Amino acid sequence: MNSNLFPALLAGPMVRRVDSSEAFIWAATSEEFAITAEVYAIFTKGESNHYSKIDANTETQTIQFGENLYIHLIKVTPTSNTFPTNRLIGYNLHFRNQQESFDLDDLGLLSHTNPNCIVYGSLKLPTFFLPGKDLEQPAQFLYGSCRKQHGEGEDMLVRGDHLLEEQYLNLTKRPQSLFLMGDQIYADNVADPLFRPINELGKMLMGVDEALPSIDKRLESNASYNRINGRKEIMKDVARFSSRNASNHLIQFGEYAAMYLFSWSPVLWEVSREQNLLESFDDSFERGHFHLKLAKATDKLKKLESLQLQKRYTEQEKLILNCQSASYRIRRLIANTPTYMIFDDHEITDDWNINAQWKQAVQESALGKHIVANGLSAYFAFQAWGNEQEIFDDEFISKITKHFLGLRNGHIMTNYEEWVELLWNHHPWHFVAPTVPKALFLDTRTMREYDDWPIMDQQHVNGSASPSPPQLINEQEYRALTKKLGEYGWEKGDALIIVSPTPVIGFEYIEKVIVQFLPTLERLGSQVQTIFDVEAWRYNGRGLTNFLTQLAQWAPKNPVILSGDVHYSFSVNSTFTFKDENELDIVQITASPIKNMSFKNFGTLMKVTTAFSQLLQQTETIYQYCDSAYELHDADETFHPVNDFIWKVRLHYDQVAGSFIIETENNLGLLSYSTDYIENKFLR
Repeated sequence: MNSNLFPALLAGPMVRRVDSSEAFIWAATSEEFAITAEVYAIFTKGESNHYSKIDANTETQTIQFGENLYIHLIKVTPTSNTFPTNRLIGYNLHFRNQQESFDLDDLGLLSHTNPNCIVYGSLKLPTFFLPGKDLEQPAQFLYGSCRKQHGEGEDMLVRGDHLLEEQYLNLTKRPQSLFLMGDQIYADNVADPLFRPINELGKMLMGVDEALPSIDKRLESNASYNRINGRKEIMKDVARFSSRNASNHLIQFGEYAAMYLFSWSPVLWEVSREQNLLESFDDSFERGHFHLKLAKATDKLKKLESLQLQKRYTEQEKLILNCQSASYRIRRLIANTPTYMIFDDHEITDDWNINAQWKQAVQESALGKHIVANGLSAYFAFQAWGNEQEIFDDEFISKITKHFLGLRNGHIMTNYEEWVELLWNHHPWHFVAPTVPKALFLDTRTMREYDDWPIMDQQHVNGSASPSPPQLINEQEYRALTKKLGEYGWEKGDALIIVSPTPVIGFEYIEKVIVQFLPTLERLGSQVQTIFDVEAWRYNGRGLTNFLTQLAQWAPKNPVILSGDVHYSFSVNSTFTFKDENELDIVQITASPIKNMSFKNFGTLMKVTTAFSQLLQQTETIYQYCDSAYELHDADETFHPVNDFIWKVRLHYDQVAGSFIIETENNLGLLSYSTDYIENKFLR
């Protein structure tokens, strides 16, 4: 393979941050280009659309990550200082270097007869729109999380594209933004059939193979990490990670980049098929692309292992079968919808920063620290850059650029420590989206507080107990969030949407069961935190109380919390009452997964069981209170405040799937929000 096999445009255009005075568009190319944009106000009369050019300036920032990988953030600013509101705005991009010049139309992206078309219906251009500042008409938002290429079921971002296809001219029904709330990729859980394309294309994108033995000499004598199924022990013993699905864990930056390109665009799918990188199991096995753990065992054991690998490989082949066709629609969706994204753990690795011991162990591992820095660099390049440009100042961009220049030139250790420390210590990752209403995206991964407070609902288990679950946000981060809201003109009492990757108010019928089993499992020595992902807000009572206290101080009007993470969906209305009788009403809506059904064979059972549990308690309302030790207790509607009392809560779960209060199939949330109206649907 050689570099000219890559087309000029690898991914994009993707509409990112948009407000009244500027719009950002993201793109990835295989060559260096100067990029400019044209924007048009679109007027619809009868069945005709008329295009009026908006005078605007273009400023493009470009970072070269690899020999064949350039990431661009294109800033478009109207010369009149403001874009029109409640009107479609169309755009085109023009690419130019010394060899060639073309636009989106030349690439076939504006042709309705081309499968790559990113335009809806009667329109000639991809579009976005800016809503007015009032909330008289409900604002529409798409949101979701947890999207794995070989996840069970259909990709629900395709359903989001279908919605825009139906409503592209109807601005009262068309979503103003798409919120992706974590686990946009699964770096720790890569399908066997995708490992070789990701590994090979990652090297081609970068033009170099990362010199991993210079990071950890133990890799000099271990060639398994470049083979399918060859990374589990390395991740556990060398990187000190805890993922249970790490056989093909991403390591190199080029691999992370390739995974994102497979997620956002059809291009690498097309290249993989053209170059026969998507092999059958038999071809892959015969060509020595597998690592066999039992390579020195008896023929019988080797045969057994190969049969197990074949079963896994062929199952995953079926699960990724529709990924390429889905990628055309997903590319169109994000080309027409301002998209905001925050990480959870799988963008880096499962259980990322789950407790202080995990974080310290990985920091002390040269390879573990390296992989986290690569994962965060890729998150910056493919997700964070475009959420809020000001987060990444000139110094940040300069250090990133210097590191990848050294990497391309074969000098990975040049500026290496400076790059690693930059990524591990960068703050903030949180941001405010300029939507109507504004949306505050929380970083619940890198600003944690690790303490000795007990798990909610259980007495602390002494002795060899697992580390206590963390507070997901520390005091320093709350101060920064408050300042950030003020900088963007948000005032106390304004409407606010909060995006927390992990639900603040969880699904009681599941979380309570997990809590009840934790003491027993801890006594047996089980690594309960990593097995059960014990890091939800409720598992650290002090952390949950601090969040509720902060939210009460902000006092937003009609606060809605959107979350993902848990691979099931639900909606709950809550009223928290504090000791001073101050009340806080919160609507928590959780939409997960987009494509990763974890309960395929048990989903119906979960729905029926939770419905039965609700019936047994003879009321649809749950009452609880938090005592001064930050422990949660069941109560009833007659509960009266006592001295040992911080807050109490009344919870009511909405029906979301027929007569059930939980949805376990793939879905995408659709929120309608106005000053006095909140409605949610789970698109399936």
